[in-house]
Amino acid sequence: MTAYVRELFARKSSGTATVTIDLGTPRRFVAWGTITYLDPLSDFDSDNAAAIDITHVDGIRTNTRLYGGAHLGDNGAYSNLHETALVRTGRQITFRLRAFHSSDLECYGSAIVITDP
Repeated sequence: MTAYVRELFARKSSGTATVTIDLGTPRRFVAWGTITYLDPLSDFDSDNAAAIDITHVDGIRTNTRLYGGAHLGDNGAYSNLHETALVRTGRQITFRLRAFHSSDLECYGSAIVITDP
C-alpha cells in the first residue's frame, strides 16, 4: 500500500486551494478529502460554507454531486460540488478546498489517496 497526503489551506485572500496528486502511472486508488479546521474570522453565519471535492481525474471532470442554493452554481457549473470520494483507476487526482465568503472564513484540510501495492 502507498499513501499520499497533501495539505490544502483556503485563505481569506483567495478562498480556494487546489492540489493534484500524481501517482506516476495509472493505478487503482481510493481518494477522499477531509476538512479538519474552520476559522470564522468574524461571524459564522449563513453566508459561510466550506467544501472539499475531487474535481478531476486525469484531466477529466468528475461527476457533480450537489448544485444550486446559496453557494453552488446552476446544474453543470464548475462551481458545484463534485465527487468527494472515489475508487477508480487513474494517475492524477485533483482536489479543491473552498471557503465560501472567504472574507470572514478560512479552512484547512487534507487530500488523501491510497493505492494498491
